[in-house]
Amino acid sequence: MTIKIKSARALGEVIKNNAREKGYFLNNVDTERVDFLIDGLFKNLDRYGYISCPCRLSSGKYAGDEDLICPCEYMEEDVKEFGACFCGLYVSKEVSEGKKEFVPVRERRSPKKTFAVISQNGDKKIDAVVWRCPICGYRAAGEKVTEKCRKCGAAASVFEKM
Repeated sequence: MTIKIKSARALGEVIKNNAREKGYFLNNVDTERVDFLIDGLFKNLDRYGYISCPCRLSSGKYAGDEDLICPCEYMEEDVKEFGACFCGLYVSKEVSEGKKEFVPVRERRSPKKTFAVISQNGDKKIDAVVWRCPICGYRAAGEKVTEKCRKCGAAASVFEKM
């Protein structure tokens, strides 16, 4: 049976239940970040039909974004090594309990996949302006940078055009 998720709040409940069932921990250190990420996941669900990570560039093609479906394929390794996943939604038990500091995580996804932004017909690449946060490595596409980095909170003024 397919359940239609109609709000970010409902998606948040699904994610929280899934995390609990699998023994994962959601970031209780930065709940504002969690709310922001769940909103982004819901927007991507509405936009693409699947919950791709809002902290990475998605192609809009499921086959190209399978590694970004939350929880992404990089999450477990990130949490094990750094105590958190790339976007900061999932954290280790130690971070959750305040025994380890929450720190930004380096990107594991290959640059080739990161820049694989494909047009609707799939045969041409789209030219897009890509910005990089020099603090955490987060990348965003668009003519302008958001008011701050979605990953680490750095000011838009520090972003570098790639």
